[in-house]
Amino acid sequence: MKFSILYFATLLSVSALPANPKKNLIFMVSDGFGPASETAARDYIQQSSKFPETYMTDLDKLLIGSSRTRSADSFVTDSAAGAVVFASGVKTYNLALGVDRDGKPIGTNMEAAHRLGYKTGVVVKSRITDATPAAFASHVLERGMGSLIAEQMAGLVPAIGRNLDLMFGGGKCMFMPNTTTGSCRADTLDVISEMSSSGWSISQTRDEFNNIPVDAKLPIAGMYALDNVPYSIDYPVNNVPSLPEMAKKALSILAEASKDSEHGFYVLIEGSRIDHAGHDNDLGTHIREIIEYYETIRVVSEFIDANPNTVMVSTSDHETGGLGLGRDNKYVYYPLTYQNQTKSIEQSCLGLLNLPLSQRGAYVTEQMLPVHLGISNVTESVASAVLASTIKSQCLLSMSAALSRDSNILWSTLGHTGVDVNLYAKGATTEQLSGCHENTDIGKWLTNYLNVNIDAVTKDIANISVAQYPYTRNPSTFVYENYSHE
Repeated sequence: MKFSILYFATLLSVSALPANPKKNLIFMVSDGFGPASETAARDYIQQSSKFPETYMTDLDKLLIGSSRTRSADSFVTDSAAGAVVFASGVKTYNLALGVDRDGKPIGTNMEAAHRLGYKTGVVVKSRITDATPAAFASHVLERGMGSLIAEQMAGLVPAIGRNLDLMFGGGKCMFMPNTTTGSCRADTLDVISEMSSSGWSISQTRDEFNNIPVDAKLPIAGMYALDNVPYSIDYPVNNVPSLPEMAKKALSILAEASKDSEHGFYVLIEGSRIDHAGHDNDLGTHIREIIEYYETIRVVSEFIDANPNTVMVSTSDHETGGLGLGRDNKYVYYPLTYQNQTKSIEQSCLGLLNLPLSQRGAYVTEQMLPVHLGISNVTESVASAVLASTIKSQCLLSMSAALSRDSNILWSTLGHTGVDVNLYAKGATTEQLSGCHENTDIGKWLTNYLNVNIDAVTKDIANISVAQYPYTRNPSTFVYENYSHE
């Protein structure tokens, strides 16, 4: 009862701010990032940089609490239900986006904010239509309905309207007609052309990104990969903007666009691929994605210092991989085992599987293990295990195992876990989020901070179509392995 009274008082205090104060909200999601991952990244930086034992990461300095992560139908959430709680403040079933547990459309705080006058945006390393960003501006029964999600997020569905002013990320394939090479749409609709016709400015290359001016006319979209934006460890062979670069540019554009408005801006920034590396059990890549997230936190923190009317809240939707730092009853682990890794396991394995059988042996012993993983003494048993891989999942596991035993760490799953995750924040009134929270509390706080009415949006979209194809919800029979990244 004490917590309920305290939380109710918190919401009142947020709502009691002056009517329509000009303010900006930056919500950050470190997808798949659990407490063990924070420890691993901290230890890696501290040891590799020879910092003192008291070293704290940019996130450590902002820690204020924790979040519980269960969905409406499972103690282990997926990223879709895990993001709906932030966008709409309610729990729903795994796979759902913008609908309640009965499959009925519900409004989001980003949609409500845009209708009130805020400038809105999403900045991610995943596909723009992936679960987390889609939860803020789409409504579908199941996250696999990517073609419909793209149309909704682009504002091409009249019954919903356009609710985003800016989109930066990957996933261009979902906006291209299926008659085009590389498309992943289910139909021939050219969403990019439709967006251009309806006023969107679209950039697709690093040079085009660099040339976007601060006073760019909205709406604006940047699609910098057919699928996900590459891992940071793979940037050397991929000329794409990084997450901190996209975040910095987005903040500048949204701040400029809202400078003469009664309202500010609301943006989602997601470290999407922290999660993907966890699914791959690739700690070296996982750590580097976390370090890039730290850099993004630094960009945001500096923006808040210069713009005190801005607040930032950062948390995770769930943990991925079940990372254990220590194994086999040995009281040690060695984070610097990953220091010489030069390529993600994902890309290394794709290279192997794309080669003819006659060339795979040399690739494993001359590239994958000594160069990509940085193993100085390649053993026959390790090489044989990798070489025996015939599908991606086998290769991922054998490559992960090659370093996991040396570093004395252990992954418990290729999927998500149900553990609590950390909660971080900076800015005026964010101290109200201190302590342990149900994940829905965070979404409700965001909504109340913005002082927006989600119920009005829900009423307006009550009759929209939320199905791209016939769909019967039956989570008990859903095979999560069908989704390489959740």
